[in-house]
Amino acid sequence: MPLVAQSVSSCRETGASLENVLLVDDSLQSLLALEAILEGPDRRLIRATSGEEALKRLLEQPFAVILLDVQMTGIDGYQTAKLIREREKTREIPIIFLTGHNRDDAQIAKGYAYGAVDYILKPVVPETLRSKVAIFIELSRRRAALMQKNLELQVAENTLRERTRELGERVEDLARSNAELERFAYVASHDLREPLRMVTSYTKLLARRYKGKLDSDADEFINFAVDGAVRMEHLIEDLLLYSRVGMRDLFVKPVQCEAVLTRALDNLQRAMQESGARVTHDPLPTVKGDDTQLVQVFQNLIGNGIKFRGKMTPCVHVSAKEKTEAWVFAIQDNGIGIDSQYADRIFVIFQRLHSHEEYPGSGIGLAICKKVIENHDGRIWFESHPGKGTTFYFTIPKMDLSE
Repeated sequence: MPLVAQSVSSCRETGASLENVLLVDDSLQSLLALEAILEGPDRRLIRATSGEEALKRLLEQPFAVILLDVQMTGIDGYQTAKLIREREKTREIPIIFLTGHNRDDAQIAKGYAYGAVDYILKPVVPETLRSKVAIFIELSRRRAALMQKNLELQVAENTLRERTRELGERVEDLARSNAELERFAYVASHDLREPLRMVTSYTKLLARRYKGKLDSDADEFINFAVDGAVRMEHLIEDLLLYSRVGMRDLFVKPVQCEAVLTRALDNLQRAMQESGARVTHDPLPTVKGDDTQLVQVFQNLIGNGIKFRGKMTPCVHVSAKEKTEAWVFAIQDNGIGIDSQYADRIFVIFQRLHSHEEYPGSGIGLAICKKVIENHDGRIWFESHPGKGTTFYFTIPKMDLSE
């Protein structure tokens, strides 16, 4: 067992973190003198009476600093320091040489050559020695804290790396699931069209042939069936359109947005005539994209502005502003508006904010817009207040049109 200064017991009682200080001298009197000078509540003073014993102690536990006498029986201080520096586990521990004999410059230089951080002549000045040892104790404590922080950081990095890997796998799984779902939706919708057409045709035939020939309840029931079949046809058409957006590769080329707008308005002619809607626009840019999909975006957003109208005649204005990296398009209407609490729902497929009786539709149009814009590496959002109209914004990144 190593000889330890009596101050250790009081340190343990306080629960303070103790730093080990190794005192190496073949003179018990010198060791007692060093303990009297260096005793303190933040350290454990451990004695070694030879170089061999010091090397043994260094294998047992870490030390903040070593105070090593130069002249000792057996292996001297220089040789002990050399062996300490040769061991990977101990080579970084600071060594302070103490001597009362080797006082010339050559011996001092030899001490530094063997790896000492200081060379102190006896008799020592207590305040000086205490200050130097305190510095190395503090450095040891900070080094330990830094190592702990590095360890925690490494654990955190490993955890983050693992979670990133897991997240990547989940994203890939989700992408596969979405692709499979879109393929399923496309196949299912495509296969449902023919039998549904047959159901719709026969229910319409029943409505025409037997209208007024049965009781009033029968007429109402047949009308319900016809209405349901027609709504299902529209839903399947929209679902097919949504699936095609995800399955079809983008056909990217320079697209004149004013031509895209014209095509969208041609598709909306009936709705515009019935509502008396007025659509205006600022000069629109040429972008790089899929013109068919962009027509769908303009058509859906303008169509919503016409459909979700209040008592006023629908007015829709289309504009675009050039930013550093993208064009920002705005489609502004004077309709009924949207409550901000529905911001997360409105672009989700089949999410409707109104009943079919109030405003017909499948709840797929804005989901299609979101998918198209994301396919073009853009984003879509809206600003609105109930009763004060809505402005939908979407971005299309700027690209070199000559490529």
